[in-house]
Formats: sequence, C-alpha cells, structure tokens
Amino acid sequence: RKELIHATKQVTKELMDLLNQDRSPLCNTRPQHILEPSIQRHLTHFSLISHGFGSPAIVAALTAIQNFLSESLKHLEKMYPSGNSLSVSSSQSGVLSDTKPKDLGNELKK
Repeated sequence: RKELIHATKQVTKELMDLLNQDRSPLCNTRPQHILEPSIQRHLTHFSLISHGFGSPAIVAALTAIQNFLSESLKHLEKMYPSGNSLSVSSSQSGVLSDTKPKDLGNELKK
C-alpha cells in the first residue's frame, strides 16, 4: 500500500509541475511559453474556457491530495513501522497486508 501511495504522490507531483509551467495568457499578459506548443495549446484553451481559474484550481486540489497522501503515509508508518521510513519492499508489504504483492501497472489500469 505504501508503494501505491508513493506512486500516486509522484504522479500528482508531476501533474502539478506540468500545470505550474502553464504560461497561458491572462488578462493583458502574454508570458513566454516554456512547454511545447502542442501541450501549451490545450492548456491555453482550458485556461480560456475556465476564465483563468482552471489550472490554479486543479493545482490547489492536487496540493490537498498531496497533503492527504502524506498524512496517509504517516498513519501507515505508525501502524506498520519499518526500518525504512521512505518505502516498504514488495515482500514486506505482502507480509503486512497478508496478501500477495500487487503489480503497480495492473493497479493503475483499473
């Protein structure tokens, strides 16, 4: 479970980093683009249809999710302490949850 939470945190962080690089025009400003035009075009369209509130709102929601995931990891660490506080190996997570270790790729496809 800890591995899945760490993977989820990584994915949400990458999405937040991408959205923070959004340089959509806002009011009278036209910042220089950082992202590829094929990506920026869609972010600009999203920004226009959300009146500029779209990306900041999603980043705020992802920040809340990141905080929730961090607290979940702290809770799991208290319930199932291990020598390594950053992650638990697959063999350990199977012992802790009394199930076989799960394949992360299959979990994300669900």
